[in-house]
Amino acid sequence: SFIAEKMGKEIFDDFMKSYLKKNATKPINTKEFLDELALASGYSSEFLERFIQQKNRTNFSLRRYKKLGDEFQIKVKKNTVQQIPFKVETENKKGEKKEFWFDTDDSMDPKPYNIPQSDADKIVVNSEYIFPENNFRDNYRYTKGFFANQKKVRFKLFKDIPNPEYNEIYLNPRTNFNAYDKVLFGLNFKNSSLFERKFKYSITPYFSSGTGKLTGSGGVSYSFLPAESFYRSLDLGVSGSYFHYDYDLTYRKFSAFASMSFAKNPRSDTSRSVGISYNFFDKDLNPEMIRNNEYAKYNLWSIGYGYSNRQIIHEKYFSTNLQLMEDFQKISAEAFYRWEYAKDKKVSFRIFGGYLISNQTKNNLFDYGISRTSNYSFSYGLLGQSATSGILAQQLIITDGGFKSFIGTSANQWITAFNVDSHVWKWFNIYADAGIYKNVGRDSQFIWDSGVKVKVIPDFLEVYFPIQSSLGFEPSFKDYGKRIRFTLVLNFSAVTNYFRRGWF
Repeated sequence: SFIAEKMGKEIFDDFMKSYLKKNATKPINTKEFLDELALASGYSSEFLERFIQQKNRTNFSLRRYKKLGDEFQIKVKKNTVQQIPFKVETENKKGEKKEFWFDTDDSMDPKPYNIPQSDADKIVVNSEYIFPENNFRDNYRYTKGFFANQKKVRFKLFKDIPNPEYNEIYLNPRTNFNAYDKVLFGLNFKNSSLFERKFKYSITPYFSSGTGKLTGSGGVSYSFLPAESFYRSLDLGVSGSYFHYDYDLTYRKFSAFASMSFAKNPRSDTSRSVGISYNFFDKDLNPEMIRNNEYAKYNLWSIGYGYSNRQIIHEKYFSTNLQLMEDFQKISAEAFYRWEYAKDKKVSFRIFGGYLISNQTKNNLFDYGISRTSNYSFSYGLLGQSATSGILAQQLIITDGGFKSFIGTSANQWITAFNVDSHVWKWFNIYADAGIYKNVGRDSQFIWDSGVKVKVIPDFLEVYFPIQSSLGFEPSFKDYGKRIRFTLVLNFSAVTNYFRRGWF
């Protein structure tokens, strides 16, 4: 371990044997142990008590070096006031390595340290991931060669522990599908690995088998990851996408966003964040759409807050959002709770409320959906974005009202909805929805529905069979087959993991 190497493994082993022998008959007191370890290590481990109580993004950065006679002088900066020691390892052209340890003070400024060695070809701070830093890419320097410190590009197929001496690009084949592009064959390029990093990018070009054209998406982001602050991360980024949303009609989407995640206990499943985003949409229109005065270009602003607690037994989410564009402003809130009352048996509750503060839109594109999703932000994985009939029109995305029965309208003033879903037996659930909505110039309406959900592959493919609703006894309707809904999430890695865990 880090402290064992700093103290010397024999001294550390002797300390552990002595401490365990002395405390063999009583529970270990963490504070007492750390205090005694600090004394035994000459206070090199004094930082541990505070360090283990928080999510740390400590980073040591080897800024520069210079030759001073028979020594190298390096400048090292750390991003915390904690007095954490660090290790320097040198290697010469014969592969011979030497180690040097240095203590630090409470300053965050770059500090000089002298290494009594003149033939070092490579200098590394905290080599072999000995200390949990958030960025190892600035921990080494080569001392010979004009381009020696330029990182080479390396392509990899699987995520693993990154090599800080390379710019590693991870390749991942992708397939997708929609009714207009048909099967999409793509290749994802990204630089995110198993470790957090500040600058990230992900680019996925696709070949559309339905149109014979190239489509795709991509984005870049930069994260500020402070070692000690009231926020955990501040992310800034831009992204873009280009796909078909109808036959021979494409959309182009450009996004810019900023989001802040607040600090939390590293062992907690709770997270809180705020964010703001701007989206620009540019859609191709056919002659009929132009005659109907549909939106070809529009700007959408969004400001939101989110809370989540991903505990396995008690799962909770809450979010609130304000959306604005040229013709409307609306505010909404959503709360979700899922309780696993027995192994693989869950009941969930969802509440949604939305209000259009102002609405001068040309059509119902931006209304609150009741049983259909108006995917004007192109954020949901609809197979048939513009489908109004057929099997693809029966796809369900649980947003806004979240009703499973086809109510046949939307809400252009306000809506409240309550959804419940409970396990019954094996892959069968029952569900019920109730809500009130109001359209401008009309009285408010109370609606409800209920039915059975079959989890063909849970969270991937689920089918909803409506039974009784404010429309009547739906199995008696002649077009009942068209009233059956389904959810489909094209995330094959999630499906693979599900089958590994086992069914039900």
